[in-house]
Amino acid sequence: MKTVSLKTVLVIMIFTRSLAFGYCQSFEIVQDFEIQNDLRSVNGVSVADYDLDGDLDLFLVAATIFDESDPLTWSRLMRNDGEQGYSDVTLAAELINYKALHHKGMVMGSKMGASWGDYNNDGYPDIFLTNFGLDELWRNDGNGKFINVTQSSGVQGCQFCYSTTGLWWDYDLDGDLDLYVCDWIRENRFYRNDGEDTFVDITMQLGLGDDRNSFSALPLDINYDGLVDLYVANDAQENGLYLNNGDGTFSDWARPYGLDNDGNGMGMDVCDYNNDGRFDIYVTNIFSFEPNAFFVNNGDGVFSNESISLGIDDTGWGWGVRFFDADHDLDEDLYAVNGYTSEMAKDDRNTFFLNDGDGFKNISAELGVDNINYGMGLEVFDHDGDGDFDMIVGNRDAPSSLYKNTNIESSNIANNWLQITLEGTISNRNAFGSKIRITCDGEDYYRYYTGMNLFGQSIKSNHFGLSNHTSVDQVEVTWPDGSIEIFTNVEANQVLHIKENINNKIINEITEKTISSVDIFPNPFTDKLIVEFNKVDFSFFELKIFDTSGREVFNKPIKKGGKTNFELHFNDDANLSPGVYFYTLITDNTFYSGKIIQR
Repeated sequence: MKTVSLKTVLVIMIFTRSLAFGYCQSFEIVQDFEIQNDLRSVNGVSVADYDLDGDLDLFLVAATIFDESDPLTWSRLMRNDGEQGYSDVTLAAELINYKALHHKGMVMGSKMGASWGDYNNDGYPDIFLTNFGLDELWRNDGNGKFINVTQSSGVQGCQFCYSTTGLWWDYDLDGDLDLYVCDWIRENRFYRNDGEDTFVDITMQLGLGDDRNSFSALPLDINYDGLVDLYVANDAQENGLYLNNGDGTFSDWARPYGLDNDGNGMGMDVCDYNNDGRFDIYVTNIFSFEPNAFFVNNGDGVFSNESISLGIDDTGWGWGVRFFDADHDLDEDLYAVNGYTSEMAKDDRNTFFLNDGDGFKNISAELGVDNINYGMGLEVFDHDGDGDFDMIVGNRDAPSSLYKNTNIESSNIANNWLQITLEGTISNRNAFGSKIRITCDGEDYYRYYTGMNLFGQSIKSNHFGLSNHTSVDQVEVTWPDGSIEIFTNVEANQVLHIKENINNKIINEITEKTISSVDIFPNPFTDKLIVEFNKVDFSFFELKIFDTSGREVFNKPIKKGGKTNFELHFNDDANLSPGVYFYTLITDNTFYSGKIIQR
């Protein structure tokens, strides 16, 4: 019997891993794209199949002030023509009609972002453009042309607003997309979709008017109560976490949850980097002032910033960021773009971090993606339909860079994949806010779909690398309302389109339980609180209480022992002064939160 040394085994493991992502120009610049697109200064980039021909088209936001006589200042809609490359169809789509705004003497400054979202659920992606000045909403009429409905819709913002990113999300789960606009100068704005191309500004009513120089926003159910919350990245000030109170209002809970990073928050993305079923959040900052933050979901309702321990804290002067499984090994890698005009950022390069299971490794130079240009916008998508995700970077000082992922062509090992597109019928048409879980040989992998990014939002597929798996045992889709549909024995290497409500839907029991099973009273309280379980007999719970600064003032794990309620006496267990407090309560695998007041 032939023996193999441990050293030999380690060498084989390292060599096999290197083959999985060749480490040698696994991305190639698409040279023809620079020829087809002559823009030299771009902020946001986003993708959607605007003409419904089966491939993803590009929108590039020209950063400079609009000048009708200078095409280099025009944002561009680039139609994907397959093997023929991309065609500039901006004029044909009539997306250049800014005259009405100019004739009214409105301010039209630099342009920032482009967010795709089918706000009227007609199947055709519409687009919202953010500007330094009035914003714009363009309705896709399905004939290759867009209609400017900005003023009639009521989402134009204001003359001296500095809108950065528009976010489409269905905050009230009524089946249509509402709109949240981040602003770098003024308060953020929230518009409720009232149908018929009309929106109503209800920012003050909801309590979402963050005025801290916001760059981007992420909708996510942070506390697992079935209601979508909102996390906001702010420049040079604390980020905001707005929990949905369930009564039409939101409250900022960033500190108790460990999400109050006060760097120069700009780009954000959400992922499940360690495949534990809990979604994590990455935020880009300016490293010389504050390292990037990677908030890992601990599962107890609190997040820990693990960017330094995982080696992904430094991407220079960070802007756009994306997680995706570039090498199809079943976990998500990370790419971030950066740059600025100052001396501090002149040597910053775009950064690619390979997820190796135990952390991340910077292999930007090996892959040839360490571009030194002043990068701003970023998107990942399957531009050529070969199954893997490619990258588009919007540069401020050079043409945009389109990188083709050559991993499938160059790799010597299995490179299977699955892409899943979602179509809501009860939910919003784009199914923003859905979660996907796939199961392969007993292991689960997760995606959360919002399409959001810095300076943009995309309508695209959800991508899973599958390594050597030729099929997926189960695909589970949790739609925004918490209902579930399950599909089994799904073949690999295909784009699977799932339309809501064509399969038997399952009510998400966790969501129902979370909403109705626990009460904490009295509120306000004096010397005691009662925790009452209405429906489910939990075996264990832990109560944490925080003051308004985010400092933990009470923490007690309790074995319930089958009782229907439990009393906490604060004269014995804690010394709390009168005032407002926040609590988090973990019961087995479920999480609750709320506000309490002591008299």
